[in-house]
Amino acid sequence: MNPQTYWNQRYEQGRVWGDEPCPSATDALPFFQRAGVKSVLVPGCGYGRNAMYFAQQGFTVTAFDLSDVSIDHAKKWAAREGVDIRFFQGDLFYEYRLKGHPFDAVYLSNVIHLFLKDQRAQLLQNLTSLLRQTGIFIFSCISTSDPNNYGIGQEVEPNTFIKHESKPLHFYTERELHEILEPNYHILEQRLHTQTETDPAGNVESLQLWFVATEKR
Repeated sequence: MNPQTYWNQRYEQGRVWGDEPCPSATDALPFFQRAGVKSVLVPGCGYGRNAMYFAQQGFTVTAFDLSDVSIDHAKKWAAREGVDIRFFQGDLFYEYRLKGHPFDAVYLSNVIHLFLKDQRAQLLQNLTSLLRQTGIFIFSCISTSDPNNYGIGQEVEPNTFIKHESKPLHFYTERELHEILEPNYHILEQRLHTQTETDPAGNVESLQLWFVATEKR
């Protein structure tokens, strides 16, 4: 099953994770405010719960997702609420229409850990290119400390396991995050937090995630 079909099938169930923003989104707000952020990019936005939150806080928000089903949900939800957000269907790895217009901030929720090593490096490079100098990049990703998921399934790369429907899940250590970020970013904050989500099988689980706030060098 290709990724777009997978996510379309998930989002056909509706707003599968509820309407409230992720904890990392609300935690991102003071960093954005202190840095004078005006424009925020939300890649892999799903049906828009975090994009909606940022727009309601007064930011100019652009958000996209691979799933056209999720973007349809997002557009309808924003229209009902009277919230102005630029939503469109797009690919994390081939989204060229945003080039040349760097954003003040990029927010990425639980996305970067869904890929193998080479793709993760490419995604980070792509997002860095869309962020202005001294811009703020905030993201969440799953940790090797997660007791419910780490080590489950076939290990296909170090700390990367296949748990659901041939989809990789990479677990980050503190050291790895420093190694991948330090060439291009100052790390402002990095800490663990817990987020409750519904997994693809419909089970409610608590995830042990990293919250990472950075400033582009």
